[in-house]
Amino acid sequence: MTDYHDAQKIIFVCKENVYLSPMAEWIMKSILMDKTKIIESRGLVVLFPEPRNMKVTDVLMNHAIPCEEQVSQEFEPEQVDEDTLVITMNFTEKVKLVEDFSLTDNVYTLKEFVGEEGDVTDPYGGPEEAYEECYIELKDLLYKAKKKLGWN
Repeated sequence: MTDYHDAQKIIFVCKENVYLSPMAEWIMKSILMDKTKIIESRGLVVLFPEPRNMKVTDVLMNHAIPCEEQVSQEFEPEQVDEDTLVITMNFTEKVKLVEDFSLTDNVYTLKEFVGEEGDVTDPYGGPEEAYEECYIELKDLLYKAKKKLGWN
């Protein structure tokens, strides 16, 4: 894919695939009207399948976002094809994808993709309010990403 506008699939990536990337996955699925697009999430360090964090599930349910049960899955470069956009939650994760898997095309941090600086706030270990704030931040960024992609 020479241009992210051709993307048919997004893989959201975070460290363990139990907090940020699954939250981004389900928020994007909920705001995307075009159900032909593929939205997934993966982790960079998945030693064993672990269920999504309950605080993430609670926040999604509080916002009436239907989310299936899921367990963490490790990122594998074979999952990326020419129509895939890979979006990380922070710069360190992006660097790891570039260095470990030689991915250079269409790999962005979420904030970088929408023209902002910094990393998505990680609510790990925080109270429910931290997860709610993260939800609000992600939803705002994902609406911007959807608009930038020209997706319905």
